[in-house]
Amino acid sequence: MLNAIDRGSGAVVQWRISPPLELTLAYMTENTEFLNSAIFNTSSNPASGFFNSSNTISAQLEYLPSSDFAIRLIYARSSLKAYNGFIGSAVGEPLPYGYADDGFGGRVRDSGANAFVANFDWTIADWIGIFGRYSYGELDINPVDPDRSGGNIRVQSFQVGLGFPDLFKEGALGVVSFVVPHDYLEGRRFLLSGGGDGGTQYELEVSYRYPLTDNLALVPSFYTIWNANNFESNPTVFVGNLRTQFSF
Repeated sequence: MLNAIDRGSGAVVQWRISPPLELTLAYMTENTEFLNSAIFNTSSNPASGFFNSSNTISAQLEYLPSSDFAIRLIYARSSLKAYNGFIGSAVGEPLPYGYADDGFGGRVRDSGANAFVANFDWTIADWIGIFGRYSYGELDINPVDPDRSGGNIRVQSFQVGLGFPDLFKEGALGVVSFVVPHDYLEGRRFLLSGGGDGGTQYELEVSYRYPLTDNLALVPSFYTIWNANNFESNPTVFVGNLRTQFSF
């Protein structure tokens, strides 16, 4: 079965190859509602054309042999605009944590990026499940100054965790996970922030969703963050929060 979905600033095609396999293809252009639309909205700029805007073409292959287990393989190719000569932040995946220059503070040209992701979730028993993901991305750096040599920024991240459905109450969910949000493997010299001092940030996250009613739940969470922003010299950070979740 083949389904095509129009997403306004992109399109999604889903193909059920066979009962356990599904392929999803997507084309997405830049149109971010929480950023300045006069600048970060190349999808509606006629001068950018169909493929000269900031865009991502992605493919996901999902293997779902049962309702208890799923594994997904994802590849994404992105074309990124160099705003004011720099690449990064919210419109710079796979570099969302800062900006990149030519290594000497100079400007860079538009760039291409590749991202590879694998994730899975497995309900081992009624009371416990396990999940995990790994992602790898590489971003080309092309300096405007011909005397500067280019290169690549390579970054990885991963997460693994346990989920506990119906913990202490039906409909509740406890989650414990370990996360490395961004570990730079190469190209720190191109990062305006320097990418830290050589350290790698990692976190332990604990959360619990406690339903009060069918439409209202409390979600307390606690985070411990080591080497914040990839600085070994930074102290350990402890964060606690309490959210109220409404469902309609």
